[in-house]
Amino acid sequence: MNSLISSLDSTSSRTRRNSPGGVQPAPAATDLRSTPQAPAESAVAGTTAASGWRYSSQLNEQLTAAQRALGFVDGLAGQLEQLKTDLSQQLAQRRIDREGLEARIGRFATTLAQRHAQSGGSVDGKLRFHLAADARQDFTVRGMDLDSLRRGPAETLALFSGERGTAAMSFNVGGDVSEDEIMRRLNRALAPSGIRAAINDDGQLGFSVDEAAWPAIRDRLAVRGGGVRFPSGQPQRVKTEAEPERLATGEWQVNDHAHVRQTLQRVVSALSQLRQAHSAIASAIDQARDAIDQLSRMGEQSWAQEFVADFNARLNQAGDYRSFLGVIPALLGVSRYRVVSLLAL
Repeated sequence: MNSLISSLDSTSSRTRRNSPGGVQPAPAATDLRSTPQAPAESAVAGTTAASGWRYSSQLNEQLTAAQRALGFVDGLAGQLEQLKTDLSQQLAQRRIDREGLEARIGRFATTLAQRHAQSGGSVDGKLRFHLAADARQDFTVRGMDLDSLRRGPAETLALFSGERGTAAMSFNVGGDVSEDEIMRRLNRALAPSGIRAAINDDGQLGFSVDEAAWPAIRDRLAVRGGGVRFPSGQPQRVKTEAEPERLATGEWQVNDHAHVRQTLQRVVSALSQLRQAHSAIASAIDQARDAIDQLSRMGEQSWAQEFVADFNARLNQAGDYRSFLGVIPALLGVSRYRVVSLLAL
């Protein structure tokens, strides 16, 4: 079924990024645990009484990603609520249990560091929700900015991802070309590596890559130029800088009352951001349930046509072999004789 839930992460479909959150979330929820986190099977089961369950692999994956993301975000929020209470109480009582507060902050930081694993890749460092569970790491490359790539003498740059067996990613820069043309050239050259170029909210050139691939890109990305912007000869490692995550616990200090007060303000701000993330994810779950309801009311022929279109689209995704993982087990033991017999019915 094509796009049963509209994507809440718009950065992957446009060259220019939107707001830091990726989407404009729904109004903040007053209770972070107000949306029940039922398993996908329960959400589907409620529709079977109407006219039978209709399977959509895309919808099932989107619903699963949303539920994992919601569980992770609500878990973080629960820890922050307790930290907020402790900070407030100690400020009111004019005493500081530094070790206890630091331990609680440390536990929160540990949970936050497990974001990719616990959310299944559906929540990125900016707390943006990704339906396809393909959270990306944003970064910049020192020496690569729009003005220098657009203006000045023409030059051919070659980027090397450092992965064995991969060819150089070459593109032409300079010559007073337009901003759109530079972005087209960049993204065309970078496509095989999975890196995307985009213009961030500050109007600066930025890049992104799948979080799982970020460590390799960070340590190995190199460039060779023609002696204008970058030296010729052997490729030179470039300096990549990851964009900071939305929640930076390194600044949460509790040494004295002034630090505790500042940390409390940061915790309150972090809770607000988690509420926004929660609302966006809860909205995705609502859309999934609406889609399930529509699916259950769909006629057999219409559903079959939609299912075949969705199935074909998934199997024809270029270079994405993960789509076959859910298909192979279903085909084990299916012989040509069984298929012919079924078609003969």
